[in-house]
Formats: sequence, C-alpha cells, structure tokens
Amino acid sequence: MIKRLISLLFIILVYQYGYAQQPIDIDFFAKVKGISSLQEKNGNIFFILRQADLSQDTYKSDLYQLIDGRAVALTSTGNVSSFLLLDDTILLRKSQKRVNKDMTVFYKLTKGYGEAMEWLHLPYCVKDIEFIDTNHFFFTAQQKLSVTKDNLPDSLIAVDASVRYRIFDELPFWSNGRGDINGLRSYLYYYDKGKITLLSDTLSSVSNIVLSPDKKSLAYTLKEHSNRVYEKNRLYVLDVVSKRYKEWQVMDEANYGQLHFIDDNHLFVSVHKRLKENPQSNALLYQLNIKTGEYKDLYDGDLYAPGNSVLSDIKYGNRSKITFDKTGIHYVSTVIDYAPLIHLNYSDHSVSYLTPKNVNVDEYIPYKKGFLLIASEDQQGQEIYYLDEKRKLVRQTHINIDLFASHQIVAPQLVIFTNRNGLQLKGYVLPPTNMETGKKYPTILDIHGGPRTVYGTSFFHEMQYWANLGYAVIFTNPTGSSGRGSDFAKLEGDFGGIDYDDLMCFVDTVIERVNYIDKERLGVTGGSYGGIMTNWIIGHTNRFRAAVSQRSISSWISFTTLSDIGYSFGLSYSGSDPWNDLPKLWKQSPLAYADQVKTPTLFIHSEEDYRCPLPEGLQMYSALRHFGVPSRIVIFKRENHELSRGGKPLNRIKRLYEITNWFQSYL
Repeated sequence: MIKRLISLLFIILVYQYGYAQQPIDIDFFAKVKGISSLQEKNGNIFFILRQADLSQDTYKSDLYQLIDGRAVALTSTGNVSSFLLLDDTILLRKSQKRVNKDMTVFYKLTKGYGEAMEWLHLPYCVKDIEFIDTNHFFFTAQQKLSVTKDNLPDSLIAVDASVRYRIFDELPFWSNGRGDINGLRSYLYYYDKGKITLLSDTLSSVSNIVLSPDKKSLAYTLKEHSNRVYEKNRLYVLDVVSKRYKEWQVMDEANYGQLHFIDDNHLFVSVHKRLKENPQSNALLYQLNIKTGEYKDLYDGDLYAPGNSVLSDIKYGNRSKITFDKTGIHYVSTVIDYAPLIHLNYSDHSVSYLTPKNVNVDEYIPYKKGFLLIASEDQQGQEIYYLDEKRKLVRQTHINIDLFASHQIVAPQLVIFTNRNGLQLKGYVLPPTNMETGKKYPTILDIHGGPRTVYGTSFFHEMQYWANLGYAVIFTNPTGSSGRGSDFAKLEGDFGGIDYDDLMCFVDTVIERVNYIDKERLGVTGGSYGGIMTNWIIGHTNRFRAAVSQRSISSWISFTTLSDIGYSFGLSYSGSDPWNDLPKLWKQSPLAYADQVKTPTLFIHSEEDYRCPLPEGLQMYSALRHFGVPSRIVIFKRENHELSRGGKPLNRIKRLYEITNWFQSYL
C-alpha cells in the first residue's frame, strides 16, 4: 500500500510540476512491458508479460499472476508465449525442431506454482488445442506434405538441402512471418489416452477449432487446397463421441472467420464474403443452430466490426473471444479512432459503449459481475483494469505507470476537417516538446498501414520520439480506414484518389490552423498502405522536402503475383488483375509516376517481407536513382513485414535511426 501511495504521489508531482521527466529515447519501446493472454480461473488472474532485451537482441516473455495488485512472476525462462488453464493446473507449451522433426512439449505448473515439470510430448507442431480433459483433447498441427525424394544415390544428396534451395509447386508458396508454406497443411487430430487419431484428410487445412460448453461438439473450418489464392473455406461441426462430422453452409463462396459457441446448440459465426459492390465490406455476424442448420442474422457488421484496429508500436495481445448474455453480444470494436468494449443488442442491433472514449481495449474476459480488461488510457502503456457492472473502470496494476510518468509525453491535439464528399474527419497534431512561442517546427505526416486500421490517441513510440526531437507529427485516418463502416472503407479502383485527397486536405487544414507548423519543412512517411501512399504522394506533389517509404508497394502488377495476399488484396483494391485490365493497374501504381518525383526518399524494407515483397521497394528505389532523385534503401535481413512492431530490438532501433537521420538531413 505504501509503495502504491508513493507511486501515486510521484505521478501527481510529475504531471503537475514536470519533475524528473526524461525525453523519449530511441530505445524507449524496449522499456515498456506488453501484457497479453489474460485468463482467469477460480478467481485467480494470469497473464503474460513481454519485454525487449537489448543485451540479447530478443524479447522475453513470462507467465505472471495478479496478486493484491502486484504482477508476480510464475516463470523465469523468458520463453513463455502461451499457456492453458486446466482444472488446478497451468500448462505451458514449447514447440521445437529436433533433427528435422517437429515436437511440441507441454509442461505442467501445479498448484503452488513451483518448477514446471514436463508433462506430455506430441510429435507435431501443435497450433490450437481444445481439451475435454487431460486424457482427451482435439488439436491441430502443421505438417508438410511428403516430398518425393531425388532419384540419386544417398552419397550425392545434400544433407542440408533445406538451406541450399527452395522449391515451389503450388499457391500460395510463402506467407509473411511464416516463411515458405509450400505443401504446408494443418490437420485435425484426436488424443485419447496416448492414442492419436487423424480426423481430417491430408490435402486440406483445418483451423478455428472450438469446443461446445457441454464438450459434445467441435466446430471448425476447413480450407481445401485449390492451388489458387481465394479466400473461402467450409464450416463443419463434429460429434465428439461418434467422430462424425457435418458441413453447414450459411452462404455460398464464404470465408468463415471467428467461431464461438453461444450455448451447447448455437454457434456464433462471422462470415466474410467478397461483395461486388464493395469488396471491403465488414464481416457479417450469424447465429447457427448446429442441430437443425437454421441460421439467424445477428448483425450486418456495417459500423461495429469485431476487433481492435487501433495501431500502436508498444502493445502486445489483441485477441479476445466474443461473449454472450441473454440480450446480446459483447466484443471489442473499432469506432472512428478508438477501441471500446461494446454490447450489441440482439433485438434491435442497438449498441452500448461500456468503456470511456479515452480507453483502448486490447483484450477482455468476463470476471465477477463485470469484465477484466487489458487496455491503455490516453498516452499510457497497457495495464489491467476491472470494469464493474456499473461501468466503473478501476485500474488493477501499475506495470507501466511509473515509466510513462517519468518521461516527456505530449498529448495530441484534435483537428477536424471536411473532405471532398462533405464528411467531417478527425486528425491529430502531436506538438514538439518544450515548444517556443512564435517558432515554426519541421513537421512529419505519418500515414498508417492497412488501410483497414486507424491511428488513435494512444501512445505511439516513433511519433513521441520525433516530438521529443523537436518535430511536429501529424496523422489522420483517410477514406479506406477502419472505424467508420463498410462504405467508408471502400477504395476499389480509387487507390490514390479520395484517400490522397483526404491526406492533402488534412495537411492544408493543419497548416492553416496550427501556427507552429513550418509548411516549408514537411516530411512524409508510412509503412505498408502508408508506404504505397508515400510512393504515390511523391509522384503527385513536390510539397514534401523528404519522404521515407516503408515496406511499400510500387506496382500493382508485380504485387499481384509476388505477395502472399497479392491476388485477393490486389483485386479488392485495384479493381482488376494484370490479365483483364493492365492499364488500370498501371494507372494506380506509384511506379508509373516515378519520372515525376523530385522528393529525396529513403526506402525501408525487410528481406523476408512476403506481404509487400522486397522487389516492390527495390523497383521504386531503382527508378528514383535512375531519374537522379536522392534516394537510399536500407534492407533488413531475416526480418519480415512486422519489423517496426515485432522485429529484432536492435533492428527496430536502426530502422528508427535511419528514418530520423533522413528527416534531419532534409528538414
């Protein structure tokens, strides 16, 4: 109690008098603890804490329990990424490779939580698992199809063939963050007192397994391998006793997403369907009776899609089950630029907001008469909160509080502007720390990825770092972003149209209304969607003195056949493919306008980025060098599309250093 009072006094002194505040450094993210995997059993609360370790250039994560407001470590190995609560036992698992053979080992922490003891070996790379009891459970496991051996003598076959070459003979052949997936399948198995039975065929992949409350039914989705990259799968329900399964169909050509049992007989299903009128439509929400096959439309998903799309470069976790009561559904949704916990009423689809507007919820679970949340308030790090039945929010931890209170963190200022369609949009300006009256400051436009994500008012390390160096940082959510419904998200065939206009309108409004913005020293940056928009912007205006394009797309033509989501994503946003309307794709490709670029541009790309593959960045870089534009490319080895959020800590520092140094050179 005394420690918490001292901590509270320290926070009050810092915020009121500015005592002991330090600047946000380039490595601040490594000091922040990320919270995830919130679970509760018999009143005991467990979670995982993750933090970067710069000395080892890695991340360490361990299991913790919340005891009297304190985060108490239950493990110290630094490699706990997931856990399961089963009766009075905590199960930890570790997947590993042993001489070209996959192995998953489960460890048991018994009551009292002493040293973890090895409990079970499974000769598979286990993904999802659903327990009936400790002797009976279902699981999915990834496995490569057997490859025909070369017809060569053993003495002529390389023992390290897997590192010598890559062989592809199907689509998709790679996946960002997973590497080569050619021939990779996910099978469904049943474990019965040591006996393991394969329940799915070896040509399809099973995912999303979920067990009913009475443990008599298992629902799952199955994707058949068609050698074409289309987003569709099938929905099955398996009888646990007989092991017989039945397919249920809510609609044709659908992609079934989240599955959750409402009760023993009713299954919640989210359904994505590529609609011709709007490929970016949110998922539809249904209730399926697994006994009769009858289904009921719960919600069209238009404004309140499940999921937190608010971006941050310091948080972990972000997945929660959808829960149900007699009147409706609880889930986390993205609303304009924040992520509340909401309640959707079955009868009239009315929505109640359960958390305040300054709170972004990453995870939640039912607890007592309310909910436990992993969330962040304003410009703070993640903490655990209790939301009671009266919607009173009470913080339960102070894991990151002292760290944030001791540093110079600036609050974003709201800017409202109207786009060409007459819609009022919100943007923000992060002012430089320790501003001087009357002084103008260089300004960076930061564009988010996605485009189905949003920037909110939550803490973003790179922006705060630039503000501490004397930059103003501006950001908004142009047309195509999440949080405003399906119509707002539609960009098909208009990439670089309305979204580009929104961004430029926002910049014009900020210059007009914010007197410390130096309109002669503007920079622009962004990654993924923000990267393609950066490439697009420099080909359509010279108003920016410097640009940094990260993990970008330069040509829809090459992206279609190189990206792990190339065909489906490219078709949805460009509105065509290279074989039906090549000019349309080229017209929407930033590379087509490279000869008009004058802006000095830095490119940041990862060698193993299979979402926006490396040739996309190289093409734009090469074109700019050809046309005499000052440019540079930094390629990070053994990194993927998630470099800025989950890359090796020292690579994340190098990335931010390169970006900052580029802006300092030109702004």
